[in-house]
Amino acid sequence: MQGAGAAHFRDLVVHLARSEVASRNRWTALGAAWPLVRQLAQLGVLVFVFSTVLDLGIDDFAPYVFSGLIAWNWFSTGVADGTSSLLRGRHLVFQPRFPTSVLPVVATVVPLVDVLVALPVLLGMLAVAGELHWSALALPALLAVQLVLMAGIVWIASAATVYLRDVPNLVLVSLTLLFYLTPVFYALPRVPERFQDVLRLNPMTPLLEGYRAALMGQPWPPAPALAGVCVAAVAAAALGFWAFRRMSPGFVDQL
Repeated sequence: MQGAGAAHFRDLVVHLARSEVASRNRWTALGAAWPLVRQLAQLGVLVFVFSTVLDLGIDDFAPYVFSGLIAWNWFSTGVADGTSSLLRGRHLVFQPRFPTSVLPVVATVVPLVDVLVALPVLLGMLAVAGELHWSALALPALLAVQLVLMAGIVWIASAATVYLRDVPNLVLVSLTLLFYLTPVFYALPRVPERFQDVLRLNPMTPLLEGYRAALMGQPWPPAPALAGVCVAAVAAAALGFWAFRRMSPGFVDQL
């Protein structure tokens, strides 16, 4: 996608994402605040359990966990919704000239709105705690890497779902397991050293470390791990888009 094609793709993603967000928030009292309410409720439970009942000994535990939850919930929601995006949008897939590759990307962009709603709350928590750093300016780059990674995953998963309807269930199970293999509510340095390299194979691990380094001034992940997730994101997007294009001719027949 280059030039006018890329611009059209971007404009279509923005238009469909806006429509989806508006539709999702219609007839609700809190609207776009509901995802934030859910995240704050989850944060309250995790903070109570892992700082009061079982103290993990992590400084500024509430913003530490909240930063992890924001990134993880975007990832899990976007991947889960993106996997089923072609099934939900089959009426658009049936339109001959509609670029079906837009639909999985829209599904990853919609929960990014939840990130943008939650970030001011997190930044406020950090400002009150005196932990907000200028390195937060690196946040857009990290968000971009995560978006590219998610796009690659959902292109493959959504295309596979058209041919095998078990894929969404497999993705949900995988996301449940992956949550515990991602340092959302625990600190990687407290994990036995022999397991740390294994956990860093999860691309969300260096991303979460990067978010906390940018927002809270914590140590950045090792350069090879950070470079690795960038390369993995680009490779996933390239492979995902190629696989999607290869499988797309059969979408109408299978749907």
